[in-house]
Amino acid sequence: MRRGVPRAAWESGTVPIALSGWRPPAALPTYPKLDRDVEADVAVVGAGLAGSAVALGLAERRLDVVLLEAGQPANGASGRNAGHVEPFLGSMKPLASWPDGGRRLVDLFVRSRNIVFELCAKHGIDADAEKTGILEVARRPHAAMLRKAEQWRALGYDVEIATGERLRELCGTDLYRFGVYWREGGRVNPYLFTQGMAATAARLGARVHGESPVRACERSGSGWRLATPLGSVRARRVVLCTSDHAGNDFFPELARTQYPLVACTLTTTPLPDRVLRIVNPSRAAMMQHPTGLYPLILDGRRRLVTSTIPYPRGAHRGGAYFSYFLRFLHTAWPQLRGEPIALESYWTGMTSNSSPVYREDYPQLFEVADGVLALMNLGSWGNAIGPVLGLNVAQAIAEDRPGDLVLPLLRPSAVGFPRLFELKIRYLLVPAARLIDRLGIA
Repeated sequence: MRRGVPRAAWESGTVPIALSGWRPPAALPTYPKLDRDVEADVAVVGAGLAGSAVALGLAERRLDVVLLEAGQPANGASGRNAGHVEPFLGSMKPLASWPDGGRRLVDLFVRSRNIVFELCAKHGIDADAEKTGILEVARRPHAAMLRKAEQWRALGYDVEIATGERLRELCGTDLYRFGVYWREGGRVNPYLFTQGMAATAARLGARVHGESPVRACERSGSGWRLATPLGSVRARRVVLCTSDHAGNDFFPELARTQYPLVACTLTTTPLPDRVLRIVNPSRAAMMQHPTGLYPLILDGRRRLVTSTIPYPRGAHRGGAYFSYFLRFLHTAWPQLRGEPIALESYWTGMTSNSSPVYREDYPQLFEVADGVLALMNLGSWGNAIGPVLGLNVAQAIAEDRPGDLVLPLLRPSAVGFPRLFELKIRYLLVPAARLIDRLGIA
């Protein structure tokens, strides 16, 4: 796709963040390296959605916090996702085994389901966040969609079942026969949102350092010492939010707690008004059931954004995935044939999932050692759950109320067959979904 980028970088989701279509045309401020020895109440490692939210929540409560990032905030998985803000959680089934049946997490999430939009408004974060709603569509009715809608409607959500002319009015196409219109949720630029949380934390007093990978995390008296190439932090508490934790020599067991999966995202070039009048008139963030192949948002720069899972050893083939997407657009909205819709940006990223079962991959909170927590494995729906959980961890630490943590506190343990999720999704389910979609039998 881009000359000079090794194929391995596409496969590992580590292509330069400059390839991401989420980065604005103007350069954002960068944070300096940690080049001295400092002390803090809490050290947070990883300036993604979760880590930036933890630092923000701690800084709001006037704790002395240092936020360390190996690159710059949002350079990792958090700044690379497809931009959906989902107002609901995945399958409730895994929550049955939690000590409280997941009740506190569900209650907190329901109360905080607008967290992305609320944080942007409260702190003046310009992240192209808009509460457009979510529109789930299908070519025929699905009982699972209806059950989910009824489940969340009982929790106070504004949900509409749409069919016929009403559905066509929302999505602008006759391709679908059944839809669920969630008037909550919407879209966000995850790169700018994560950057904005880190910047807000810094403005409130947090010390944010980029290009400062943590090489060691060792006990030091009653606390911990985190070493970077040029400096160190001594802190009473440590919170690790390092995505898949890959490549870190400290607490290596964390890297074995998750199922990694590479994903790719692309944007079109800015679209003219005549195209925007045709595609998805509701402007809701679209999701297709059951294949999920072409999640769709229209961002504030007039671009369509979608994501998918690349073929085995084919993560570098951005042109191929754009061709699939263009074919989908022409199928759903035949009026677009002949319109100049072109590929602007293509990039990859790596998700870290806690379960090999799609939509059951809830984030995990590990007690790695006394005074060291790890909030990890946000999965593919972290734009809302990441800040919700990050602020919850910050509140529990600041108020010294571990009982307020809504995630079960686990000890890291290795999962069996860590490549299972990738094999199942990337090698079997997604190719099958593409075939089903092409045949129109979903």
